[in-house]
Amino acid sequence: MKKILIYLLLIAIIGSGALQLTTIATTQQSAPTNSIYEAEEIYIPIIIKGIESGFWRPVEVGAHQAARDYGVKVTFEGTRRGETVQEQLDILEEALANSPQVIVLSALDSRAVTPYIESAQAIGIPIIGIDSGVDSPIVRTTVATDNYAAGALAADKMAEFIEEEGEIGIASLSPESRVGADRTDGFVDTIIQNYPNIEIIPIAYSEGGIEELTEIAKKMLIDYPDIKGIFGGSGIITEGIVSAIKTLNKEGQVVVVGFDSGRRVIEAIREGIVVGAVTQNPLELGYQAVETAVRVYRGERVPEFIDTGFAWYDNSNIDNPEIQRLLYD
Repeated sequence: MKKILIYLLLIAIIGSGALQLTTIATTQQSAPTNSIYEAEEIYIPIIIKGIESGFWRPVEVGAHQAARDYGVKVTFEGTRRGETVQEQLDILEEALANSPQVIVLSALDSRAVTPYIESAQAIGIPIIGIDSGVDSPIVRTTVATDNYAAGALAADKMAEFIEEEGEIGIASLSPESRVGADRTDGFVDTIIQNYPNIEIIPIAYSEGGIEELTEIAKKMLIDYPDIKGIFGGSGIITEGIVSAIKTLNKEGQVVVVGFDSGRRVIEAIREGIVVGAVTQNPLELGYQAVETAVRVYRGERVPEFIDTGFAWYDNSNIDNPEIQRLLYD
């Protein structure tokens, strides 16, 4: 079954979205027609963080589609909003007790999970990273977005919209987050290397909720009245920037480049408050995570990093079917 048919069928499941593809990765390998797993059940737990985030819903859809194609069993579990690292460790411990063939993991705290993945390694259970993955040499590979390249694309778009000059701000995830650091580094490096007339004001970091993020963006807008643009390094950060702009009646005065999707980000793009955003490919992320786990179980060699792609979307392409399948509420 070709993957493109799978994605078209999934449009009705995951809801609306849109964008012109730029670097979307597509797996060429087909699922087996005669499953080699009929003699035993292959169990692959997928353990992620922040399961209530809209981003993970299409990831789960893609994972279950791959599970059906490859004839394996997957579970999809993660921490609830406001819960601690210990919750994820409990989930991981329970998964290990069920003797899976492979574990797919996005760790909240790489140090905290180390004893568990060392135990998995000792009994021959491979670990596959997904999204932010696990910072450990034990991990066979990580299936994720190339966040550095995605940040670079956001920088190019920002430069285009502000005509390559002026002050800009960045609101980012914590620098301790590999995902946040890569996106920020890609953005900053691209501006420094390619746009000498653009000045980056001090970067604001936060892992807080929408109220804290709104206050951070308001302070940036007030302290730097000549600011021409702000880059939001995640969906919720972009929402906070939008909230601040509305509160200060700055609509149309500041260029906002966002990241990820979500109902509020999509609405802000349609309203013209956000000029556009970079979206990941969550369906492909889920599908390739399971597909890669199967390959590792077979004993196949896999690359250290598998890029699942990303794309830019704005009002010009937001209703394009190729973009719609990448967006989520």
